[in-house]
Amino acid sequence: MRPRVRRRAAAAAVACAVAACSAPDDAVMCSTGRMVGTSENEDMAPGQTCIACHAFTNSGGDGMEAPNFAFAGTLYTRSHEPDGCAGGVVGGAADVEIEVRSATGDRFVVPMTAGGNFMLEAAGIALPVTATVRYQGRTRTMVTPAPTGDCNQCHTVDGDSGAPGRITLP
Repeated sequence: MRPRVRRRAAAAAVACAVAACSAPDDAVMCSTGRMVGTSENEDMAPGQTCIACHAFTNSGGDGMEAPNFAFAGTLYTRSHEPDGCAGGVVGGAADVEIEVRSATGDRFVVPMTAGGNFMLEAAGIALPVTATVRYQGRTRTMVTPAPTGDCNQCHTVDGDSGAPGRITLP
């Protein structure tokens, strides 16, 4: 009987490592183990305020141009991931869908990039908005409408303005 218990424990440890549960969800850690910078790609500046940064850039803040987003953010597997940690699903891309509903009832659906970011290029969206994340037949929906489409503004490493922390998979 002991060998079977040990095999189960070993299998649980491997499953835990794959699921990034080696630390309590309230501990700050990068579950993907992949810290990235601000290179212009789908992994750009995860966890940071996308719309605010792009507005700064477009106002001449750094002499460059950036796309305008109606909404944008980063999706993680855990609630307390540091800025710069690539989000998404541990082990790579997944079939994740983010749906945002505007104050006027318009519905926008976008995929998550392999680095966990999501965005909709557009000039604006009727605020406030709510969002739903869909993954593997499960959903997670915002309870309180957001006054901005800059999702990482409230969904910070510790949460701000009533957000519980990062946007996480259901």
